[in-house]
Amino acid sequence: MKISVGRTEKGAISIAFGETKVELNMAETKTLLLELTKVLLPGAAAAKKPADRASVLVKKFRTANDVGIQKLLRVADHDDLVALLKFGENDTQLTGKIYGNMSEKSRKIFVEDLSYRFKDNISDDDLGAAVTRLAVTTRQLEDDGSLVYAES
Repeated sequence: MKISVGRTEKGAISIAFGETKVELNMAETKTLLLELTKVLLPGAAAAKKPADRASVLVKKFRTANDVGIQKLLRVADHDDLVALLKFGENDTQLTGKIYGNMSEKSRKIFVEDLSYRFKDNISDDDLGAAVTRLAVTTRQLEDDGSLVYAES
């Protein structure tokens, strides 16, 4: 079977399996990539605990440039950012960096979502999935030069 992948004029990802064609938006593409990685490299995503992987992102975001954080806030999935903020809610440097690059309205929405979505805590599964998607988005922003970090 011939398999081909390309981009549509709208920026979506087009995947063809023989005569069957499927269009995926960026979120669906990231989910597909995550699921394929789990199947092809079963131990890779689970090699580090979700909290360890989240800590790496938190450390990076603390020293990230404001323009890069603002772009991350625009392109990353809201729920993924809420999950990371829940994980790092006691990290004043992280929350200051993230909230400091939001409008007051956005900040209120995030704070409200934090209090209702994850009242008690965030599960490892939810955190792991969110961190994986955020890592993909972060890598894209790093590659295009939008997200850069100060020397620590």
